[in-house]
Amino acid sequence: MSAIGNIFLQNNPYERFVQQLVQIESRTKLLLQSQKSAQNEKKTALGQVSSSISRFVSKIEELQSPLNKSFEPLAASSSDSSVVTVTSSAGMKKPASYNITINRLAKNDLVLSEVMNKEGLQLAALGEGTVEITIGDRTEVITVPTTYEDENGVIQQIRNGAILKEFAEKISELFPSEIRADSFNTTGDLVQFSMQSLESGYDNRIQFANATGALAGILDNHNRPTAVENLNAQFTIDGVNFERGSNTVDDAIEGLTFGLKKATGEQETMTVSRDISKARANVNSFISAFNDMNRTIRDRTFLDATGNRRGALQDERSIRNLTINLRQAAMLPMDGVADGDIARLSELGISFKNDGTMFVDDADMLTDALTNRAEDVARFFTDENSVISGMKNQAEAYTKRSGGIINSIESGIKNRIERLDLRIAAQDRYLQRYEKEQRETFNKLMAIIEQGDAQYERVMNYRRSVGF
Repeated sequence: MSAIGNIFLQNNPYERFVQQLVQIESRTKLLLQSQKSAQNEKKTALGQVSSSISRFVSKIEELQSPLNKSFEPLAASSSDSSVVTVTSSAGMKKPASYNITINRLAKNDLVLSEVMNKEGLQLAALGEGTVEITIGDRTEVITVPTTYEDENGVIQQIRNGAILKEFAEKISELFPSEIRADSFNTTGDLVQFSMQSLESGYDNRIQFANATGALAGILDNHNRPTAVENLNAQFTIDGVNFERGSNTVDDAIEGLTFGLKKATGEQETMTVSRDISKARANVNSFISAFNDMNRTIRDRTFLDATGNRRGALQDERSIRNLTINLRQAAMLPMDGVADGDIARLSELGISFKNDGTMFVDDADMLTDALTNRAEDVARFFTDENSVISGMKNQAEAYTKRSGGIINSIESGIKNRIERLDLRIAAQDRYLQRYEKEQRETFNKLMAIIEQGDAQYERVMNYRRSVGF
């Protein structure tokens, strides 16, 4: 609107009436906007409910996975972790105990040259050197020169320190993940060549052959702190002798991985036992997932008649009834259960409060079941006919992407929001026309009044001019 128009509206005594009429006429639009806000609130609440149901279903799937052994978990330990440590018992099927005696640890192969003066020329005097180096299934030929041509074109011999450094660099370049090679300054002008396998055991020993020239001078009189036949670890488990190239052992006992730390020659014990605390934690995680879902649904479907408050999904009976139905299913016995087997949650010491909260009301009963009837507990949670599977199936019916209950409700909400958007847009167009019409009507009225005022003023002026 132009500046003149704004001034007109400010000075127009009827503009306030126009705005009041438009505000009164906007009640339909405000009602539609309120309805849209309610639908958006339902949409948000429905997403939160869907997430909590999905978490509950995922938790059951996690507990039912045979890989997790959620209700028969095993914990492993050793009598002296400074000698042997058990790093995994994931593949073990039942508790067990093993006696182990470590006689020798696996070592990395180490080859050392003689100590020599780095400024010396005895290696260069032997001429260009070559050698075949093998580690594992890889063999490489290395050649190291012993002379160079200086800036005057004169052939010069390369000193010992430079030859050792060149040899180490070529080994590191050709065997980056197998060998670490270095040339060390031991003291003063003395240097020593070293190469060490990066993996332990006899199969990873460093082998060299056909050494010539300077490289023969380095390797012919080499020293090995550990003889190659002693590179493997040696240990005994329950009287059975083992030899391994690594101190991490995963193939001596099926399902058990352990690390050799110290060769004492004394007997230690590796123990695999039931991990009751972990099993209890898994049961608690199931209870927490259910309670999170129950709380989320209750917070969004409540009705407070006295305070005239209600949850966004209070009118969605199917949502409201989910935890009720799950609670009823949980109290029913499992089909096809033999006498004495666990058939109900209550037989695990698990019950429900009046608000639907699941809780452990008999901790001793639950601990006893996990300790002495772990297989029965696992079957109760994982059998396809179990109460827990039935709860999972009911919950999944809500979250299925195609044909799920929540998906159907969301589609209805989406359609209602789209219809409301169309009606709100129509109301906006109507109110714009209405405001324009009312302003035109009042403008006409104001013009008539101004004309009347002008006529009145002319009459009065005439009367005054003739002496009235």
